[in-house]
Amino acid sequence: MKNILLTGLVLFSSCLLFASCEKELPEDAVFDPRYPETEAIVEKANDVLKEADKIFMRSNYLVELYLKTASEKRIVQVPNFEQVPADLAAVYNIIRNKEGNVLYVAEFPYSESGDWENIYESIYDDKGDLLLFVRKSSFLHEGVVVYEKSSYYYNEKHRLVKKEYLIKYGSASVLPQGVTVEFNYRFPYEKFKTRKKWLKAHGLKK
Repeated sequence: MKNILLTGLVLFSSCLLFASCEKELPEDAVFDPRYPETEAIVEKANDVLKEADKIFMRSNYLVELYLKTASEKRIVQVPNFEQVPADLAAVYNIIRNKEGNVLYVAEFPYSESGDWENIYESIYDDKGDLLLFVRKSSFLHEGVVVYEKSSYYYNEKHRLVKKEYLIKYGSASVLPQGVTVEFNYRFPYEKFKTRKKWLKAHGLKK
């Protein structure tokens, strides 16, 4: 899976906080789930995720590796993550389509304490519009692993057509009765509605 490319780096990671992009991509303006194109959008996005998983499992040489430091805006491609700078802020896994355009991005901000792990995934269609954004977060609460997953599906007009949320508390699929969890690791993050905007924000031309 994707995390195999990041093994051993969490212990010396540091946090990167992002500005929210909710004005461009609101998270609460959900269309009617019966919107006719929703099913096709979800299916297409999930097909890309499945293909990305296959690449990570069988052909990870196709995955481009990048890192970002706290002092630089631009991300830099690296052959591996064996040597990283002291001010490391985040690393990235990028997969391109056959035309060489960014199709999938996984961003891994760093936790200096190692108490949490956040992953932000973006899926872009062939035209460069955001199809799916996924936020994953895991952390310990009183010795129990809490896992969150939020998925946002968008149409070609950058309107949210479907939103999903999943939480696990250890092996339970819901928070047990009487358990109160403080979600201290829901840091601000940014969603880019087009591949072009993502590339520009990270200092890449293509």
